[in-house]
Amino acid sequence: MNNEQTLLKKYAKENHVPVMFDDGLEFLINEIKTNDVRSFLEIGTAIAKTSLAIASLDPHIKIVTIERDPEMIRQARRNIAASDKEKQITLIEGDANEVEIEQQLFDCIFIDAAKAQYQRFFAKYSPLLSQNGIIVSDNMNFHGMVDNPELTHNRNTKHLVRKIRAYREYLSTLEDWETTFYDVGDGVAVTRRKKS
Repeated sequence: MNNEQTLLKKYAKENHVPVMFDDGLEFLINEIKTNDVRSFLEIGTAIAKTSLAIASLDPHIKIVTIERDPEMIRQARRNIAASDKEKQITLIEGDANEVEIEQQLFDCIFIDAAKAQYQRFFAKYSPLLSQNGIIVSDNMNFHGMVDNPELTHNRNTKHLVRKIRAYREYLSTLEDWETTFYDVGDGVAVTRRKKS
C-alpha cells in the first residue's frame, strides 16, 4: 500500500467513511490486471480511495466515478487534486440512478454505493459493459449478516441485508450472465456475460 492509500485509509477510519477492505481492494486490483481493464466505472466514489488505487496501476486507465454525497464529493475532489491522477479520473456528481453518462463502454463496472440499490444499478449500467468486461459488486456478505441475519437486531440493517440477499439471488438467476461469489473482503461478486 503506497503512502497515498495509507493516508486515505487513516482518514476513512477516523471519519467512519466506508471503504473497501484491504484484501477486497487487492482482489479488485488483481481482477483489473487479469482482465486488462482500460476503462473503469465506479458507482460510489466516497473519498476516491478506490479510484486513486486503480488509476495508479496504469496511466492509460480512464476512470469515471459517481458520488451523490456533497461532503464525500468535496473530499474526493480534494484527494484527486492532491494526486497526479486528475487527467485519468472524471467525477460525476449526483445519484447514480439519475445521472446520465455519455455513451461509452467500460471494461469494469464496480458497484459500491447504496446497497439497497444494487439491482437498479446493475440494470442501468450493465449495458455499458464492454463485451468481455466484468461487473464487480462489493459487500456481498455485509459483515457476515447476509448469511447470518441474526447478527443484527436493527430494523434498517435487517432490511438492507434482505436487499443484498435478493441481489445475490438476482445475479445467480440472470440467464445471460454468470456470477462467481468470492469470500474475500466483505464479500465480492464478479459477473460477466455468458459465452454464446
